[in-house]
Amino acid sequence: MTIRTIIMPFASTANSAERLEGALSVARYFGAHLDVLHAQISPQQLMPEERQLLPSKWLSRIDQLVNNYVAEDMNQSELEFTTLCDKLEVPLCDSDNLVMNDANKLVSAQWHNLTGYRADVVSERGKVSDLIIIPKPLNGKSSVSFDVAIEHGSRPILLMPREQKSFNPECIMIAWNGDDPGARAVKAVMPLLRKAKNIVVVTSERSLNKKPNQQDLKRYLGLHNIEVECISFKEGRIKTPQAILAHAEQFHADLIVAGALAHKKMHQQMLGGVTRRLLSKTNVPLFMVS
Repeated sequence: MTIRTIIMPFASTANSAERLEGALSVARYFGAHLDVLHAQISPQQLMPEERQLLPSKWLSRIDQLVNNYVAEDMNQSELEFTTLCDKLEVPLCDSDNLVMNDANKLVSAQWHNLTGYRADVVSERGKVSDLIIIPKPLNGKSSVSFDVAIEHGSRPILLMPREQKSFNPECIMIAWNGDDPGARAVKAVMPLLRKAKNIVVVTSERSLNKKPNQQDLKRYLGLHNIEVECISFKEGRIKTPQAILAHAEQFHADLIVAGALAHKKMHQQMLGGVTRRLLSKTNVPLFMVS
């Protein structure tokens, strides 16, 4: 899979400069176009029913206050983005007029101020993008953007630590248990595997006999001229997510590749236990597909 178009939802100003620089570094790595999407609901969407009960003067004042508050924060972030693009020599370019081919694989970026719910924006734009960058959540819980990207499951997700400003994964670790999301993640990450210097496949001992097993994966990747090392681990006092992260630290992994397990329960999107814990505990970028 060739990655030429990347989106990054932008909702808060926490670690904004680091997150923007990290996303631009990802775009530079792939030679891709980055769209930073700042979606903000309008005051009308914020309280549609209550508006009928308030005088028009009050409504006008509320609209002005909300718009001024949002504009102040986001104008600063957009200025940071423009400054970083200039610093990193990433041209600002309208993707509507951008045509890329193998001879013109150049990085570019654009900031978008959009009106609407972030979930709707990510769902819509994610379907016509190759990769979705999501920052690691501040509170350890999945974000609206991550949940929507997982629910639709049509594009890979790169979960980035909030303070990481560079991206050049030379050591990649694949967490493998033979399931469909993991297989889709490996297929999507092939361009990165071809550029990596060291690739490790880790599997829990209880999943070693699940087909296709890690030896099947090693054979498959070998036919693509990609060499890997296979490692297994016991599950005892240390559970699977902690073991995966411990091995990532041991091998100095720059990227963890994993399937993202999710299911619906009572009409609510629920993440699998391994996915949820990796999401909250990792200090390494996660490349995930559901």
